[in-house]
Amino acid sequence: MSITAQDDTQTRPADQAGRGARVRLWLTWARSYFSVPRWWLELAVIYSIYRVYSYIRNLCGKEIDPAFRHGTAVLDLEKKLHIDIEMSLNKFGEHVTIVRDVASLHYHTLHWWMTIGTAVWLFVTNKAGYRRGSFVLILTTLGALAGFYMMPTAPPRMYDGFVDTLAQTSSWGWWSPSGSPGPESLSNQFAAMPSLHCGWAIWCGLMIFLYARRTWVRVLGVCYPISTILVVMITANHYLLDAVAIMAVIAVAVAIVYTPWSAVFAQVFGRKDTEAVTAEALAPEDIVVRGTLPQISSAFAAEEPDR
Repeated sequence: MSITAQDDTQTRPADQAGRGARVRLWLTWARSYFSVPRWWLELAVIYSIYRVYSYIRNLCGKEIDPAFRHGTAVLDLEKKLHIDIEMSLNKFGEHVTIVRDVASLHYHTLHWWMTIGTAVWLFVTNKAGYRRGSFVLILTTLGALAGFYMMPTAPPRMYDGFVDTLAQTSSWGWWSPSGSPGPESLSNQFAAMPSLHCGWAIWCGLMIFLYARRTWVRVLGVCYPISTILVVMITANHYLLDAVAIMAVIAVAVAIVYTPWSAVFAQVFGRKDTEAVTAEALAPEDIVVRGTLPQISSAFAAEEPDR
């Protein structure tokens, strides 16, 4: 073998090792950079979700017969379980004008502004909390969209005996008689199961409860999703089981986001390198920016409280 061939043979592994080190370095930098919320990236993600949201929501809004079959099945199941409280709440709202009016305002005002406000509050005061919370919100929304696509469901207000309270108050000029909480481009009249309206409210309440410092703020945060669940039934826009279904979706999303997967895998596979496990469980910005490996007592230990 010639000297040149020997040199090539010796330098090739070194070149491969160098490329591998550069790739690992780049991945470490990218993981650290994108783990910290960036306003331009958040806007890009929101726009992308908006496009997917509007497409899927409207894609499955034309299946009339299946939607009414599913709605009837939900009503029948609730009757068997003795939890069919929608009619009673809807009649109560019909006869008590102040309840009807407050429920209508709640339904059309807080759904968007509370969600936006909670997200902005987290982004400003708790970057680590925002990162995890935003992933929970994204997974919850995508899970709800999957439900809309697979199980279009007619809401209670489309059945005889229920009163469409939002149609009664649409003359205020705030919303359309269809009862849609947003623009018509986002409207799907058969997107009842699961209730994304309740899902976003539960997300807001959960984030406020986890990250707010003042007790009275946390109490208000817990009250908000409870009031929303009542409101969607008073206005005959959702069933109780719609709220139960979205609770299951959020529980899965929270488990995915907040579980310290590195520690779990280490425990399952018997990994002994506890320092490496701790490093993987930490947020990347804690490793790269601070250069330390603080002790983790829970999944929330790396998140600073809001100020």
